[in-house]
Amino acid sequence: MARIISITLFWLFASATALATTLNDYLPKDVSYDPSIPTPKEVLGYEVGEWHVRPEQLVRYMEVLSEKSDRFSFEITGYTHERRPLVLVTVTTPENHQNIDALRDAHIALSDPKRKGDPDNAPLVLYMGYSIHGDEPSGSNSALLYAYYLAAAQGEKIERVLKDTIILLDPSYNPDGLARFAQWANQHKSQNLVTDTQHREHVQPMPRGRVNHYWFDLNRDWLLLQHPESRARIANFQKWKPNVLTDFHEMGTDSTFFFQPGIPSRKNPNTPDENVKLTQTLAEGHAAALDEQGRLYFTEEAFDDFYVGKGSTYPDVQGAIGILFEQASSRGHAQDSINGVLEFPFTIQNQFTTSLTSMYGAHANKRWFNDYQQRFYDDAMAAADKAGFKGYLIGDSSDPARVNEMLNVLSQHGIKAYALTDTIKIDGKTYAANQSYYVPLAQEQYVLIRAIFMDQQSFKDNTFYDVSAWTFPHAFNVNFDKFDGWSIKTADTPWQKPAPQAVELAQNAYAYAFEWHNYFSPRTLNRLLQAGVHVRQANQEFTAKTTDGDYTFTPGTVVVTRAYQEHDWADVQAKLAEIATDNQVKVHAITSGLTPRGMDLGSRNLSPLKPVNVMMIVGTDANMYEAGEAWYYLDRHVGIPVSMVDTDRLNRSDLSRYTHIIMVDGRYSNLNKHSADKLRSWVNNGGVIIGQQGGAKWLSEHDILGAKFVDDKTFRDAFKQEDLSYGDMDDFYGQRRLAGAIFEVQLDTTHPLAFGYPRAALPVFKDSTNAMLVPEQPFVTVAKYSEKEPLLAGFTAKPNRDVLADKAAIVAHRKGSGRVIAFADDMNFRAFFYGSAKLLSNAIFLAPEVRPTLSDEENAEAAAAEAAEAAHAH
Repeated sequence: MARIISITLFWLFASATALATTLNDYLPKDVSYDPSIPTPKEVLGYEVGEWHVRPEQLVRYMEVLSEKSDRFSFEITGYTHERRPLVLVTVTTPENHQNIDALRDAHIALSDPKRKGDPDNAPLVLYMGYSIHGDEPSGSNSALLYAYYLAAAQGEKIERVLKDTIILLDPSYNPDGLARFAQWANQHKSQNLVTDTQHREHVQPMPRGRVNHYWFDLNRDWLLLQHPESRARIANFQKWKPNVLTDFHEMGTDSTFFFQPGIPSRKNPNTPDENVKLTQTLAEGHAAALDEQGRLYFTEEAFDDFYVGKGSTYPDVQGAIGILFEQASSRGHAQDSINGVLEFPFTIQNQFTTSLTSMYGAHANKRWFNDYQQRFYDDAMAAADKAGFKGYLIGDSSDPARVNEMLNVLSQHGIKAYALTDTIKIDGKTYAANQSYYVPLAQEQYVLIRAIFMDQQSFKDNTFYDVSAWTFPHAFNVNFDKFDGWSIKTADTPWQKPAPQAVELAQNAYAYAFEWHNYFSPRTLNRLLQAGVHVRQANQEFTAKTTDGDYTFTPGTVVVTRAYQEHDWADVQAKLAEIATDNQVKVHAITSGLTPRGMDLGSRNLSPLKPVNVMMIVGTDANMYEAGEAWYYLDRHVGIPVSMVDTDRLNRSDLSRYTHIIMVDGRYSNLNKHSADKLRSWVNNGGVIIGQQGGAKWLSEHDILGAKFVDDKTFRDAFKQEDLSYGDMDDFYGQRRLAGAIFEVQLDTTHPLAFGYPRAALPVFKDSTNAMLVPEQPFVTVAKYSEKEPLLAGFTAKPNRDVLADKAAIVAHRKGSGRVIAFADDMNFRAFFYGSAKLLSNAIFLAPEVRPTLSDEENAEAAAAEAAEAAHAH
């Protein structure tokens, strides 16, 4: 089909340990260089590798090259959370720039089965991206060299590539993380480099440079699109549909250099085998250049290619080739390793070398890459015809917000969904017209659709580097089914993000109410509290008279009454309308406090709420990712300012400032008896403490949470350990590990912490064997893992599933005047588990409704007092 060409480059290096100190030391000698093009040193003031480049320096160099070279076109495609520009540089010949739209269209035609693309004449498109983990900086620093090469290199070799190729250069996938790490490494650099692994330069504090502003691993967000860096990148990807995307990383200091194809059995099942062959072809070019330099590397060990939300895998299910590079990290300027001193320029050189071999190797096989991309999409349409069903139905009439958030992500990936115009019922589930959607398989993104909706539970290789399931409808807790009917009636045009509709309130109402099922109801409530609006929340169902007739409100409904407002009623109405519009929450106008059924609006079961003040314990003891997820959710989705206090400051902190304290997953070894006593006293005096995973375990171990976790021995004993050979060890421990799957829990929908949930069954993400024994005391277990089969998607060995079945997943009880709430799992995994995330809001706003303690006598006395109060029997 195509020539397999080994790309040989000529380098100055005499040995693998030589240190590059000037630009000439880095550059290959088989091309000449335009002296009018500014070198990195001329712009930055230092040689590449002498200091760690900061994002603003990297951007400036790209701007300068774009000013000086007619091969370059510079654009800002977005901004990070910290408002750093996200840069994309388009590199090709000046003539191609004059015709860039037509060239893009010719390339895009390859991925459109309705058009007849021309693999011979369509341009090759390469997306060269670097350092999605900010503390893996050799990638972004090598981007300086690669950019200079593209601008300055002269000769037939490079001119042929530029004539046939559009190169999209993304020099920093994660500018915020890169800035954090560059500052750390540079501020600790000595004139005499310190290579000691224990030196402060090599030991980052939390948060590390790996993550973005909210402490997220952006290399897990390609599919989920919860962050601006990812959204800008995927918009570029979908705009151009590149043939190759590079993903430059770093690994442990004692390693060498890795490039794919990786372990064959750990690729995603939707990735074609031909993808591996193309990757192997490029690998031969990498190997030839690294062999010439005497560099060590490996290719078929470690690093799976399964999760399609990583940079090296996302392209693989879209007719492209994603390539992971992993360079041993100096984590600073120089560091001792088992291979000797590893210096920063050495790490940069490997990334630069393979940038060039990726480019030249892809160009040498341009026809194959283009033909493969075209056949990939043609084959996808053929596979859709043979899939055994026609598409997926998705919907949840209880909450348009969650559905729209999911559809918004699908749309950004180029996946089309169409609103139903007729109601459909499948397996007892109703997909209501105009509230449900149809995702047909027969569209260009068929393979990505199958990957997104995949709920596979068995695999050839059960060892996963990351997660084994990410099924979107489960994450958003929306109903979904395969559809294979004869016909289906839908809208003619696919879903588009709806324009916000102004919420207009009926004037002079007695009160206003909005239900709790909308994903953004908690944010609406919180903003009202912050604005000083008097708000009440119902703990039971009631029917009220509204301007649209009698309406039954579900438990959790928020009511804004004219009574008790400290502001003018007209101002309150205006503020409510503004906030409801911002959050697209439907507000009902209630005309009377006397209700046809259920409690009246003056009932004690419609309790007034007060503003909350939330603190989260963070630091080296807490799981950085999970802390970032909680911070992100509360900040971005609920609007709560979160006070973050490190564990080493907890004992000196004034806890009386806070209404709620969150402890995410972590070991918390730095918290001592005094810490536990302090938190216990705070809870007894009325505080609400919320624990997730390890945080909940710590609360249990220190007699704050009245529930015990299933011990490790129970899980260990569930696996047979006899008749095992040494060769079984990896598989044995792989089976015991729970490496990220989706489980089903059964909610007690009458419990306040489950208010707003449309169904008892709730998918949750599970990445550990954490589970609680069901407490003997009734009314404190909020959710249990499903008894018959808790696994919904992903891999979990049957012995682990059997132990987890029917165990407690969520427990909540009163302790003194306060509340203790425990989650066995991460409720907001990677910020895209919209379905379970709102449980954290419920734990904050509905905690006062958690009434039972762990004492039956106390509960009986409280119930009697409640009954007496209700009967006015004083």
